Amino acid sequence: MDLFRKFVKLLPTLLTALVLAIIVWVSSVTASDPNQTITYEAPIQLEILGQNPDLVITRQQTEAVKVTLKAPRSVHTRLNNDLSLITASLNLSGLEAGEYSLAPDIQVALKPVEVVEVSPAMIDISLEKVASKTLAINLIQTGSLPVGYQTRKITLSQKEVQLVGPVSAVETVVEVAATINVSELTSNISRTLDLKPLNAAGVVVEGVVLSPNRVEVKIDVEQLVGYRNVFVKIVTSGSIAQGYHLTGIVVNPPTLTVYASNPDLVLNMPAYIETEPVNLNGAQQSFETRVGLHLPEGIVVIGEQSVLVSVGVEAIYNSTQIIGVPVAIINLSKGLQAKLSPLTVDVYISGPMNLLENIGTSSVHVSLDLSGLTEGTYQLVPKVELNRPELRIDSTLPGLIEVIITR
Repeated sequence: MDLFRKFVKLLPTLLTALVLAIIVWVSSVTASDPNQTITYEAPIQLEILGQNPDLVITRQQTEAVKVTLKAPRSVHTRLNNDLSLITASLNLSGLEAGEYSLAPDIQVALKPVEVVEVSPAMIDISLEKVASKTLAINLIQTGSLPVGYQTRKITLSQKEVQLVGPVSAVETVVEVAATINVSELTSNISRTLDLKPLNAAGVVVEGVVLSPNRVEVKIDVEQLVGYRNVFVKIVTSGSIAQGYHLTGIVVNPPTLTVYASNPDLVLNMPAYIETEPVNLNGAQQSFETRVGLHLPEGIVVIGEQSVLVSVGVEAIYNSTQIIGVPVAIINLSKGLQAKLSPLTVDVYISGPMNLLENIGTSSVHVSLDLSGLTEGTYQLVPKVELNRPELRIDSTLPGLIEVIITR
């Protein structure tokens, strides 16, 4: 009994000592690992929880938030190294279609942490009921087939498509279309086309999922009786100038569509139509010319009655050497003398063959510019000039000239 009384008497002192010990421990921990308030600039992605499968989100103010946390420095260090320890979510449990403003729930896997601020603090979100319907696929053809061709058969791999999405979007879709350009189409094709949900104004409706979202279209094309495609054969006369060569002759268009009221004429004609002769006589440069066509009797051309012929002409390049071209001295100061070694150089030149035939030492000027030089020995690069800009200097031997300047 006396022992118990002594314990009761000492209890306040013991409790005071315990409180003081806790205070000292907390102060020690806080001093070594102080609390810090930090805003994490990296956005935390929002996770959607509890969404009714019969509803779809049509508007969400943001898909991520920024958080400001208060925690010991050691905790912030770990969070900075692994942001996946911070999660943010929106709970849609029990919500029906409508407009809502929800506070994101922030969870941190480490303790102790205090969530000081979330930006934005409230997230506006819209929910709509999911709707679906089935529509026939409409194939839209743009352009037109060439003259003499017609579509024989069009086949779609799928005739209908199912639409799923928000009721407000699905209700505005009036057709699902696939578009194909049939311009210049002269043979059977098979192509896979994207499907697009369109409203009454022909604008694509966003937020609608199509199943399938692509369709394969096959188009069979045939040529009408009496029509035929033939290529253009270029006929030339004369020859280009000597020293030049032909780089190519191109005709545009390369093929033509012809027609005859008697189908046998078309079937029995050659696979080509000849042009009127293109005159090459004496040509020294490329040119274009429009020429007529030499048509068999009873055959007419659909469209333009002439073709454009492009002729490429270039000079034949060759090379030559001019031996012993004298080196001239220019701009030597008064009172000085210059001795060159060697006195001549060999110049190697390339260019059009017809120009090289008549070139000689008089066509080349080689000089050394001694401006500002005083007595001494120098090694200088000679300057070579040609009297025809079409020619090119390939090399000069030697490449250096020794100059001794004396008084």
